[in-house]
Amino acid sequence: MNTPSEISSRNAYLPLFYFNVFFACVSFSIIMPSLAPYLGRCGESDPTFLASVVAMYSIGEMIGSLAFGAMYNSAVRRDRLSGPKNTLVVVILTSVLGSLLYVLADVVKMPALALVGRFLEGLWTGGQQSVEQAYLAFVALPGERTALTSKLGTFAVLGFILGPAFGAIFTGLDVTILGFKLDAYTAPGIFIVVASVAMLVATQNMFKTTALSGREIAAAGKLGDGVDEGEAATGGEVALAPSKRGIVTLLIMFFVHFYSFAVQETITTPLLLNLYEFQQVEVNLVFVGVGVLSLLTSGAVGILSKFFSDRAMLVASIVLGGAGSVILIDSSSTILSIPRFLFGFAVITVAFPMGRNVTISIYSAVLGDVEQGFYMGLMLAVGAIPRALGPFWAIKSLQLAMDAEGKFHTYLEFETAAAFFALGLVLTLGTINALVPFEEFHGLNGGGGEGDLEGAVSEATPLVAAKSPAASYQSPGAIMGGTPGSQKRLKERRNSNRPSLVAQIQGEFPSSSNISGMAGSFQGEKGGGMGGRAKVADIS
Repeated sequence: MNTPSEISSRNAYLPLFYFNVFFACVSFSIIMPSLAPYLGRCGESDPTFLASVVAMYSIGEMIGSLAFGAMYNSAVRRDRLSGPKNTLVVVILTSVLGSLLYVLADVVKMPALALVGRFLEGLWTGGQQSVEQAYLAFVALPGERTALTSKLGTFAVLGFILGPAFGAIFTGLDVTILGFKLDAYTAPGIFIVVASVAMLVATQNMFKTTALSGREIAAAGKLGDGVDEGEAATGGEVALAPSKRGIVTLLIMFFVHFYSFAVQETITTPLLLNLYEFQQVEVNLVFVGVGVLSLLTSGAVGILSKFFSDRAMLVASIVLGGAGSVILIDSSSTILSIPRFLFGFAVITVAFPMGRNVTISIYSAVLGDVEQGFYMGLMLAVGAIPRALGPFWAIKSLQLAMDAEGKFHTYLEFETAAAFFALGLVLTLGTINALVPFEEFHGLNGGGGEGDLEGAVSEATPLVAAKSPAASYQSPGAIMGGTPGSQKRLKERRNSNRPSLVAQIQGEFPSSSNISGMAGSFQGEKGGGMGGRAKVADIS
């Protein structure tokens, strides 16, 4: 069994990840207030070019998530120990290059360099998220993932909140050093350069990786002698595919939550100015309140995971997102009151960090020991799509719903958002039994098939491969000096140890055969309450 000191040692990467994600998010939000005037000074004041620069960041984020996620998988296949660190270093080098190009755009008066620089910075943020989330999923012990993902999300939100505050420090700056003008417009770019170099140095010197996954550590503590932990984690020579329906559902829900977020960040300022004639300082205060509420929600998710299953919180986030959208629907003849607008705005704000964090956690558990670098990149790329395209519809919907007095109406936009959440809720409830940990989906608790899940398992059965996709990894048994056991011996020992092993693995979040049982009762387990478990087919 793992002692607290051993667990702490395995989690030594967390402070580095918190540092990286915080400054990555600061680096994003610090640039936005000064971007338009900075581009103008570089020689390009066309609003279309500004929109292109903003969109290019999201495009880079999509590409970076997929490309660096795939690179992570390839690197880890070659070497479990050095692969994650090497990939993360390459990702951060992309940031250093991108931020230098962004700063150079003002020196040589070439706005195209700022466009390329923001694209590279998008590659960086997308790649960093996919690599760090994939490594967290790999190393986290069963039951830790939701809390750790929530903490990582908390530092991300904190970075977004404090980014403009860092930018405000440079407001009165106006000096020239060796011919370079350092002021409120160029200082944010210099800040990103410094932050990127700091992340590079910290990652190179502080990222201590481990070769054994959290599942393998749990298996090593639970299984008897003579069972190779690598075989226990993968089922020997037979590789089982994760639930395709579960993966698709979670990707769709990630899209829906990020669509709501993209709409919120795009149209809030225009609505506040157009409908209620807020001053800019009042708009800023609203966003500060949103940041604080998001921060509190991200922190609360980790606490709530001790009392409720991840699936229950996912359903709750969908309901909250849909309810907030409905609250914000007006009509062609009415305008939302300020209290109603702020209340709906707050409900949507709570829904996003909750939905984001638990969706990532469930997604990681559904994938199991499948290489997660590319899959995490795929999820983050899906989340970047609505951030790149959603704002265009958000603005267009306001223009289409504008009345004769020039006042915006919200019914088109938030009817769309509410419809997305409604469809997402139906989809989630329809596939709820597939949103379970990989081990439970494939029947490692020795139960029999039941209902919808039985069909899901039968669909997965033809996907059984002749060789494990993790076979190219260095064997955990070899790492620990053991030798692989025979397939027959593995099955015998695994069958005898299934209840205790699966109890540990499934502590991450309970499954249930109905929605009312999802909340479960808190029994002191780190990963959530133990609600009624759905039976699954034993296909071993």
